[in-house]
Amino acid sequence: MKKLIVSGALALAFSTSAVVAEESGAFVGVDLGISNAVMTRDAGALAGPSSKAASVGNFRYGLLGGYKWFFTESFGLRAYLQVNNGANQTPSGVDAHTTINTLNVMANVDALYNLYSTQENSIGLFAGLSFGYAIHYGKVVDDMTKGGLKDPSGFDMGINFGLRTIIAKHHGIEFFNRFGVVGASATSTTLGGDVKMTTLQPYAFGVRYTYNF
Repeated sequence: MKKLIVSGALALAFSTSAVVAEESGAFVGVDLGISNAVMTRDAGALAGPSSKAASVGNFRYGLLGGYKWFFTESFGLRAYLQVNNGANQTPSGVDAHTTINTLNVMANVDALYNLYSTQENSIGLFAGLSFGYAIHYGKVVDDMTKGGLKDPSGFDMGINFGLRTIIAKHHGIEFFNRFGVVGASATSTTLGGDVKMTTLQPYAFGVRYTYNF
């Protein structure tokens, strides 16, 4: 009889632990953060010296959606699409600024690791890569293209990492960081030589809410 009780208790413990892990599934979310941009103009020898304009941090907002897979109680992966938008103020002279608007369309892959989890809640870390297309637009870009330079919109790559939590199984709160490593660039040929414009987004950080189905 005692053996049956012990066996039953062990079976119950194993069955309970099997449902403790965070479950695989789809998710959607919104995020709000701060980011900056650095626009660099590398000109040919006849076109003047190179210049760099760094923006101050500005608000960004966006949407995301994807799917997560958990392979063990603690480790998983997720893939998701993300769209966000914002504006960066870059100095253009004494007490003057110009606005560069940026729309990012990104595909992300993150590794997930839960430090603690129950049936309803968990807390953990994530890190991964972000690949996307940065669309830079506004008066500054319009003036550049009218002056014969190409639009610097293009490929953008960054590194993601941060802290994530799941509350009551469905609600997620994340604190995210993204460091840009490759920025959008375009090279134009002018009378003064080749001019390369590069717009890198060095950092972005903020908070994100996700709903897990």
